[in-house]
Amino acid sequence: MKEHNAHNGALLSVRNLRTYFHTNKGLVRAVDRASYKVDKGAFVCLIGESGSGKSVSALSIMGLIDTSPGIVGGEIMFEGTNLLEDLGKYCTINSNGSSIDIVKDISGWRKRHRLNIAGIRGRRIGMIFQDPVSSLNPLFTVADHIGESAGLRHDKLSRKQKFEIALEWLSKVRISSPKEVVHAYPFQLSGGMAQRVMIAVALAAEPQLLIADEPTTALDATVQLEILKLLKSLQEEMHLSILFITHDISIGSNFADSIAVMYAGRVIESGPPHAIFQRDNNHPYTDGLLHAALKITTDADDKKFIKGSPPDSVHHPSGCKFHPRCELKSELSDGGSRCEREEPHDIKVNENHHIRCWKYEPGN
Repeated sequence: MKEHNAHNGALLSVRNLRTYFHTNKGLVRAVDRASYKVDKGAFVCLIGESGSGKSVSALSIMGLIDTSPGIVGGEIMFEGTNLLEDLGKYCTINSNGSSIDIVKDISGWRKRHRLNIAGIRGRRIGMIFQDPVSSLNPLFTVADHIGESAGLRHDKLSRKQKFEIALEWLSKVRISSPKEVVHAYPFQLSGGMAQRVMIAVALAAEPQLLIADEPTTALDATVQLEILKLLKSLQEEMHLSILFITHDISIGSNFADSIAVMYAGRVIESGPPHAIFQRDNNHPYTDGLLHAALKITTDADDKKFIKGSPPDSVHHPSGCKFHPRCELKSELSDGGSRCEREEPHDIKVNENHHIRCWKYEPGN
């Protein structure tokens, strides 16, 4: 079954991405044929439990995967250019997916890929991370960090110009005392302030796409909301595209234009929030995430949780990767046996809403 062609015209289009790692236990399929897209000016949430492959897919986009073998297949299309061009000439996955065949020495491709991505990373695609303090160099001030980033976009900036740009960006990210913070070192910043500085660093190079890898996880609830509102405001002001990675599905309901749900290295549901959040019309895994995000109520019937744990990334179950945890499979006409035998293909439920679940196959 071919992938749907909803990726046409996207700023970023990830298609059948595979990122695998060799370990003592076997081949870890961290990202396993994942596909999703980010349109120009869109805020897209990539959602899933820890270990679902969200962050690894983002690092693959940024060219920050260096562990052997790393990225082994698929396409990462950015502005119509495949960042993984010619990779298939060097790596192939064997028929059962348990090992990687190196067709020829891949070091040459990796060197060329690093050169290509170096012209994009930071300049055209920015990224902010979960722990902002550890992402900032403790030996440099806030002004140094923002000024260096601005220098990626604007050649031959003087030190004074970089300092002025740093002040301007600190104001844009709503830091109340930019003239004081601009001289600060990372260890002198609170968590929320450090995250605002990281946003300023990422955006000072004026990228078209910002990847935010769980940037609010380490912050308290009030600061989380402030950071999210800030990102949404900057997105609209700069006509910026954002890929926001999170395990909190409620963020998608309030801020996203589109949502992609990942499980066991694959996107199992994608669509606009109003479609994703329709009960009884979404993937059973998505429905479990929605129940887990419900506020505590006095009605015990509202409290449902996903049983079990995510699958071992070395030994994925056969068929649908979610079937060992799925309570819905027994309701299907075949008692769920197809779920255990065959992996669901991409099924179009309605316009822009796609699900990998046999429940939505016509006739079920």
